[in-house]
Amino acid sequence: MRRKTDLPASASAPEARVFPYKSLHEVNERCIELLVNAARSEQASALPLVRHLRESLRTSDPEIRRRAAARNILLVDIAFHDGDWWRGVNLAPTRRRRPLVAYAGFPRRTAVPLARATLMLAWHAIQEDPTTATVLLGMHREVTKVIAGLQLSDIDSIAERRFRHVLPRWHDQPAYWGELLDAARSAAAAALRRCDVRGLQMIVGEQLRMAAQ
Repeated sequence: MRRKTDLPASASAPEARVFPYKSLHEVNERCIELLVNAARSEQASALPLVRHLRESLRTSDPEIRRRAAARNILLVDIAFHDGDWWRGVNLAPTRRRRPLVAYAGFPRRTAVPLARATLMLAWHAIQEDPTTATVLLGMHREVTKVIAGLQLSDIDSIAERRFRHVLPRWHDQPAYWGELLDAARSAAAAALRRCDVRGLQMIVGEQLRMAAQ
């Protein structure tokens, strides 16, 4: 006789949720590819990050870029630290807003797909594990709440209208990106781990400052 505490034969344990690291790495790699394309085009309007690291980006090969992208932190940003900006997006998702920086990011034809992929990643990551997503994607807690409530049509609209806001994370800190590219070029596990630790420290520091506001 089955004891009352036993589960029925049809019952099963809840399915374990898995954070979408593979998708995160793919988004990172797409961003790095766009940085490489910008470095090779030599456009005057390129991000300062590209101008600082042009040679390192231009001489990177697919394996170097893959290693650089395989970080468990998101290397792309869409104002994820700015709760006020995202509250405005939530209230008026079809409205265009002035870019947060004075210089151009990626061209529209590549920025829109990157923005859409980044937002889809963020939405899925939040559904799977909101606490981990907030840290690894470097989000303000209010931004996490807004993105969690987006519909697919909202994501498409934001990507189409706010693509100018999609930027490499720490686009104003070429030292970090230079260290990351050098570590990926050397393929040294210790150097790549140092980049992971430094990136996570920067994200946690940013979140502590956001929490204090």
